[in-house]
Amino acid sequence: MDIVQYRLKNIIMGESVFDRERLYEKMLGRGTSAYALGAKGAAVSAIAGIDIALYDLVGKLLKVPVYQLLGGQYYDKIPAYASGFFGIKGRALTPEECGDEAKRYADAGFHGIKMKIGFGLEKDMKNLTAVREALGPDLGIMVDANQGFDYPEISKNLNKYADFNLTFVEEPLKINDLNGMAKLASHPAGVGIAAGENYYTRYEFREIFEKRAVNYIQPDVIHAGGISETKKIAAMASAYNVPLCPHIHASVGVSAAIQLLASCENTFAAEYITSGGSYALRKELCGGSYMQKDGYVPVCTEPGLGLHVNEAIFEKYYPKWLKR
Repeated sequence: MDIVQYRLKNIIMGESVFDRERLYEKMLGRGTSAYALGAKGAAVSAIAGIDIALYDLVGKLLKVPVYQLLGGQYYDKIPAYASGFFGIKGRALTPEECGDEAKRYADAGFHGIKMKIGFGLEKDMKNLTAVREALGPDLGIMVDANQGFDYPEISKNLNKYADFNLTFVEEPLKINDLNGMAKLASHPAGVGIAAGENYYTRYEFREIFEKRAVNYIQPDVIHAGGISETKKIAAMASAYNVPLCPHIHASVGVSAAIQLLASCENTFAAEYITSGGSYALRKELCGGSYMQKDGYVPVCTEPGLGLHVNEAIFEKYYPKWLKR
């Protein structure tokens, strides 16, 4: 918030909301020596927030949904996979708990799930066995290692994970090891490799594509640079024939990502978090906006992002110790 209030606000005040490309470059500090916080990290995320807000505002002014500002509608609903399995009070889930959670997602109509791995080969195998049994043979399983393996370990064991017919393994290695990920992406086991949530701007993603380091790309519209930048990343992915499967969280992040996915021909699926406090908060904030139905997230056709925020609940969550 401080970055927006004290650095970015003065850069864009008085400018036209229609000049989003120029304002994005200006906020990054390109073309001026008066401002530069770097093209990654919190600065880019702050710029992304403003960029998304500008798209929402322009859509409302023109009375069109955001996807119409991005080339029009390619999809009217986006396939969703349930992302969860976050553990309980700091501990990893048991196989039984994994199976129960997977069954809930299958019953809710999701096309697949994403679960955590990296707890040791034996525990991973037990958890995956329970989840595959709960889902049956047809629903997708994606796994997220959160950079938890080294290359020799996962390369040796990738065939064992492949036995569960995984769609992809997310962030198996440290995000800086693009050469290692490229080897895994072409591994004989044939398991897809995915990454993207920890990269910023199209320039970092360009190296990922050039090295063929992933089979699925996962930019987060909130971190990658907003809608302006993520649309460029999506186009770059299309040129490399890489499916778009973004990392998605937060209320505005969900709406912005779905609007973007609706406009992209290489859309694969949307991540959809239903567990944890963020989902309950989103339902309170935004009601029925962008709720999953029968395994899909319908694309909102209202102007802008189509979010209707219930501001009445702000008081409920405002820290009591802060003065206003």
